[in-house]
Amino acid sequence: MTLSTSLGTAFPGTRWSVIESAGDASRGALEELARLYWRPVYAYVRRKWGRSHEDAKDLVQDFFAGLSEKRYLDTLRPENGRFRSYVMAVVDNLARGEHRRSTTLKRGGGAPLLPLEDVEPAPGRTPEEAFLRDWAEAVLHDALEELKEAYRREGRDAELRVFLARDVEGEEPSYAALAEASGLPVSQVTHALYFARTRLRELVLGRVRETVGSARDAELEMRRLFG
Repeated sequence: MTLSTSLGTAFPGTRWSVIESAGDASRGALEELARLYWRPVYAYVRRKWGRSHEDAKDLVQDFFAGLSEKRYLDTLRPENGRFRSYVMAVVDNLARGEHRRSTTLKRGGGAPLLPLEDVEPAPGRTPEEAFLRDWAEAVLHDALEELKEAYRREGRDAELRVFLARDVEGEEPSYAALAEASGLPVSQVTHALYFARTRLRELVLGRVRETVGSARDAELEMRRLFG
């Protein structure tokens, strides 16, 4: 899916709350960061640094534990640019051994480790290109899951089915076919698709805004991630 947006002049202040609270050792915020970003970070380590599953998992744990201990947030400011770029730089430093710690007890002050499953990175791109793609997919997937939950909570299952049927790779069904399958009139199918795409775009944009420092940066990041 191609996502685009016009940010206009209103930019409601960059929210770094999750990142900042992770730096204050908030376990919930740390888990939120890990939930959204561990796959891109893990796959990047596997691709670029050739680490095994266990070694890559340890390094990713080190990274997120470092966030909770404020070790990697001292120089992080919204005006410094994209959080995504900062993550990649810190992970590279970790992989070079500059911040590695020797025991699990030291990591996270003995906090329970984050559960990381093995994910085999797909070939065909440079590690940096793949990291960008994985990051975009993580953001889009998270936003789509929130959209699904909201639609189900609002009792809009038919509209959700229309959107998900349209939002598949390959040949897309016509509006008439979607209307017949869903039992909705074509006019409502058209509205449902427009509204769902707009709502998804706003959910994605909200996540992007949380990791950049300005409206201009958010616009550039949206283009960089989604074309």
